[in-house]
Amino acid sequence: MPRVTVNKDSLAVTPLTTPTPAPEPLQPDPIPDVSLTDYQTDTSPPVEPVPPAPPVQQIIRQIKTVLIEVPLCDNPPGLDGTPSFTKAHVNLQLIKSRSPTGRNLLHRLWWGLKETGAKLANGRKVFNRNDAVVWLIEQLDERA
Repeated sequence: MPRVTVNKDSLAVTPLTTPTPAPEPLQPDPIPDVSLTDYQTDTSPPVEPVPPAPPVQQIIRQIKTVLIEVPLCDNPPGLDGTPSFTKAHVNLQLIKSRSPTGRNLLHRLWWGLKETGAKLANGRKVFNRNDAVVWLIEQLDERA
């Protein structure tokens, strides 16, 4: 389709010159097939020896057992004189004013049980500090 310009004042139509065609895209020169051996030199760069990885060390913790005597009441009365049970939830704070070594001992108890593979009555391994307390209570139940 020819291209034209229109002048509004004179209503003259003038054809535009044909634009020159765009040059065809240049094709890249073919890459010569050169093997890698052409670029290799006779001397290879010095290779620094890699130091061997340090051996994996297993941390062995010393675990000792202790025997404690715990008083257990056979049939503790409730407020009205009937046998009672405690709630299932226990909220315990091991702060310095109540037990200076309580947190340390609970942590040591937990890791000792965890390292020896102690299991709860349901067969699950002792996994956290709460499990350590439950394990203690279960041991009292077995020996009572």
